[in-house]
Amino acid sequence: MSVYEENIIPIKISHLAEYVSRVKRISLDDALVYIYVNPMYERLYDEKAKWWYLSTEALYEEFELRRSRQQIGVDKTVFEFYTYCLENYAIRKEISGMRAWVIFKESGADEYVIDNYDLLHTQGLDYVLDDIQRYINRRKR
Repeated sequence: MSVYEENIIPIKISHLAEYVSRVKRISLDDALVYIYVNPMYERLYDEKAKWWYLSTEALYEEFELRRSRQQIGVDKTVFEFYTYCLENYAIRKEISGMRAWVIFKESGADEYVIDNYDLLHTQGLDYVLDDIQRYINRRKR
């Protein structure tokens, strides 16, 4: 990625956050969270896709499209189990739920828990949390 492109993306994110804030009537901080948790955010840095060339409005539409796809994908029971694991992980590690969520997202543990629901939900909590921690540790290497 060129220096030009590396400098353009933060400006695009700033404009997008302002747009999201205005359209959704939320604070700028909430707009940034909206952007950062969306799967589309990481795609902004894809050199081949060149998403940063889109207008702010077009980027917003892509973000909304990705978000709607993301919301449809997880069964309610699986999502309840995921949040159960997430909250218990936070309690065990003595961190906030938000911090645990960030750890899960960065390491891919969120997808690991969801994809392996059939096996994990039959195990005890200590086993599940230990397994998630092993997964996170392996991903850090």
